[in-house]
Amino acid sequence: MRPALGFLSVVAAGLLIAACVAVIGNGPASQYPNVILHDGRGFTLDYGSLIIGLVLGVLLSVMGRLPLAQLPRLIVHWLINNERNFYRAGMAAVLLAILVFY
Repeated sequence: MRPALGFLSVVAAGLLIAACVAVIGNGPASQYPNVILHDGRGFTLDYGSLIIGLVLGVLLSVMGRLPLAQLPRLIVHWLINNERNFYRAGMAAVLLAILVFY
């Protein structure tokens, strides 16, 4: 439960900061073309970059908790544990390819 709450708190903090930046950027100063930006539109957010930044921030915080020396061992252990799922996915792909191309 604690990791889930940590993840949600990081996402909530990122969205709160983005909302504050959006509100502050669209204030009365954005009505004057030469104050903030030179095109007269004021400040706008690029939501795609915002989502990518939040995802990268969460991934970096998760990766910071893992010891890098044990990462290859953990990946190999995960691959061995999911061997049957890889087999099933491969068989499903072959059967779907037969259905599609036949």
